[in-house]
Amino acid sequence: MHLSVALWACGALLAVLLTWQQRKSWRLIWQLNGWRGVVQQPLLWILLCLNLHPNSILEKVTKYRVYFQRPMAVLVGTRVLVYIDDPAGMECILNAPECLDKTFLQDGFFVRRGLLHARGQRWKLRRKQLNPAFSHNIVASFFDVFNSVGNQIIEQFLSQPDLHGKGVKFTDVEDLLSRAVLEVSCLTIMGTPTNFTQIDDAHIAHSYKRLLEISAVRVVKPWLQIRLLHRLLAPELYEESRKCCKLLADFVGEIVTTKHRNWRLRDAVGGETPGEDSSAGWQRRIFIEQIFQLAANGEMTLEEIMHEAQSMVLVSFETVSNSIMLALLCLATNKGDCQRRLLAEIRAVVPDSGHVGLEQLQQLRYLDAFVSESLRLLATVPMNLRHVSRDFQLAGRDAIVPQNSIIVLDTFNMQRDERWWGPTAKQFDPQRFLDHEEQSKGHDNPGSGSGTGSGDPRRQRDRRHSYSFLPFSNGLRSCIGMSPLRTFIMKVFLVKLISNFDFQSDFELEKLQFVENISLKFKNADDILLAIQPHKQSKESP
Repeated sequence: MHLSVALWACGALLAVLLTWQQRKSWRLIWQLNGWRGVVQQPLLWILLCLNLHPNSILEKVTKYRVYFQRPMAVLVGTRVLVYIDDPAGMECILNAPECLDKTFLQDGFFVRRGLLHARGQRWKLRRKQLNPAFSHNIVASFFDVFNSVGNQIIEQFLSQPDLHGKGVKFTDVEDLLSRAVLEVSCLTIMGTPTNFTQIDDAHIAHSYKRLLEISAVRVVKPWLQIRLLHRLLAPELYEESRKCCKLLADFVGEIVTTKHRNWRLRDAVGGETPGEDSSAGWQRRIFIEQIFQLAANGEMTLEEIMHEAQSMVLVSFETVSNSIMLALLCLATNKGDCQRRLLAEIRAVVPDSGHVGLEQLQQLRYLDAFVSESLRLLATVPMNLRHVSRDFQLAGRDAIVPQNSIIVLDTFNMQRDERWWGPTAKQFDPQRFLDHEEQSKGHDNPGSGSGTGSGDPRRQRDRRHSYSFLPFSNGLRSCIGMSPLRTFIMKVFLVKLISNFDFQSDFELEKLQFVENISLKFKNADDILLAIQPHKQSKESP
């Protein structure tokens, strides 16, 4: 009798302590959704537990989000998970100093060191140190690299007759393009040629992509971040992860060690290292040279250099190659005049697609609109997570987000939401960006056109929120090198591909089954066939 009373007392005490720990979380739930937010918690817990896998979570969030008031909060243990899918909320979170850090869920990411996952003051310092390596001028100096590898892609496409039949698998084209972009990344980040466009016997590109898939599993199942549990609960996944990590660590480590030895030798003799290209003086300014100088100044260790190089190769490779493939998918499935307009514009501005220059890219307005629309409809990074370092108020709402909360930013669904993009939000239409550009010019010039200037209510309604389109994030922790590097590689490659080939597919975008694998993937990717035919005047290699 006394034992049962003691147990009940202990249970009651634990419940009181837990409730006390959760008090700020419950307050936020109430402030956001009132009684509705409180009573729907069990349903949200069930939905969350049933869909803890990258293959289902994005699809289920897309399906069920419309039944709940948003933003909304879900109690997870002693923390609260806040879901945001509106531009104002995105702007608040991405510019809040309290939301600068990644969450503990992302500790399962295989590249968990370096700038990509640095936190607090460490991130600010490292970002400041590395910014010079990604300036606009330095990235623009790599156009010869972009063009050279882009021409190699065309040669690969022309030399593979399987690509010119009735259809080739989406994943096969994806593999070829990912290897090419990885080669560009190694050249621009570490100044090292790899020949991945032709062959990748060591399966480096595949290992990067596979580790991203495993990382996505460990994000939604954080208990797998504990090594013992990972080995016990998912032994095959653990072993594959270990082998891939070692392969990539050895790959990057060998390059960094060789480059660092040559850099020190060159620095010691005050000239060029034997065997290095004498015309490549600008290489002292690229990323790897920048961090070597930091190491020489005592600001970084060789181990930290390895981590930074691994992180930068990954972020400059995976999202770019994925963005190119998503754009080609939108192009191939579009039955309108998009491809014809792109080809006409490219041939008018870039008559010789063997070399694409920066000035020419700046003239390709319809290509800009096409790229933006593909990144809007199929967001390369569907969701972003942020950790709350201290309590702060959600802008525009009487709601206090408590410390240690997890913020989920659903870019994918925001960019396909009719509230921000109108009734055609889920349709592919590059013209919407050209129309918006014209409207923006009208705002800047109140006296133009019919006289409906920036003060006109109708035009004010047409003005789109600047955070309703976030292709590569934004705010205080926007991606380093976001604008120049990714955009230039993507557009140069697309110019070359579109000017040389016609892309067609009978697949319908509405049938895509989305997967959250850090970057956007498709569960039914093997069902997508692309018919790729060379243009008549492009049958010779560039």
